Amino acid sequence: MQVRIMLQIVGDDGTVGDAEEVASLTKITEQAEDLGLSLAESKTLLAAAQQRIVEAQVNDWLEKHRHCEITGRRLRSKGSYPITFRTLFGDVQLKSPRFYVPKERQTNGPATISPLTQLLPDHVAPERLYLETRWASLVPYAATADLLADVLPVGGGVNATTVRQHVLRAAERMEDDLAQQRTSFTEGTDPRDWEDLPIPDGRMVIGLDGGYIRDWRDRKRNFELIVGRSMPEEGEARYIGFVHGYDRKPQRRIIDDLRRQGCQADQDLTFITDGGDEVRAEARRSGWKLSGNQNER
Repeated sequence: MQVRIMLQIVGDDGTVGDAEEVASLTKITEQAEDLGLSLAESKTLLAAAQQRIVEAQVNDWLEKHRHCEITGRRLRSKGSYPITFRTLFGDVQLKSPRFYVPKERQTNGPATISPLTQLLPDHVAPERLYLETRWASLVPYAATADLLADVLPVGGGVNATTVRQHVLRAAERMEDDLAQQRTSFTEGTDPRDWEDLPIPDGRMVIGLDGGYIRDWRDRKRNFELIVGRSMPEEGEARYIGFVHGYDRKPQRRIIDDLRRQGCQADQDLTFITDGGDEVRAEARRSGWKLSGNQNER
């Protein structure tokens, strides 16, 4: 049996592109494992489809961003250079075009621009960064790389070092997204305004615990890791963790975590700790001791 898988792209204006073959498979049915797509065939199919889909999307985006923002004139081409966009479904090879900037705009700026750098600043798909970060939080970097390579057409560029770099990049981005440091959860709010807040959706319980982990670079040193979980009555629980003494603004992590779960200034909170001084201190530093309806166990 010959199976041909075709891909046809329809533009926003309804223009129908030519059907293009993305995979041709020869299937022989003799045993159960011959049925359907094999893992290798699925990787080939996903990678081929991803290449063509991303190419079409990028070309469409570039066409919409090829005109000068001031004059409206179409920018002249100055060649292109190759880039690799790393996704969960294959490494996509693209051409990043360069365009001449109109002379009236070259006074204090570059003579050419590469618009694709705006769309792909990191050359790594956010979904891939998410999955690498999620898996790397559960298993070692090398195991994460092996898992990705086993089930997805991620290419030969995935390894423990690459995963680690991507995880650190994601961590830096999350750090930048954190709110500014606050001395307490209720900072900037007037208790008199709490009457205007909607009734909170039940109690929220926050468990915090600490433990010491050996430094793998200096085996004679330990560092304290504080981890926790916030569990509302309605909604999903969230996890939090930071290294005591290294994170200079740990309160904002706890505050940001609770705010993302919809916690209000008048929320009924219960802290559960093991009684450790540092763990109890972090809760108190975040200002929960200032609110009369919040308690600690």
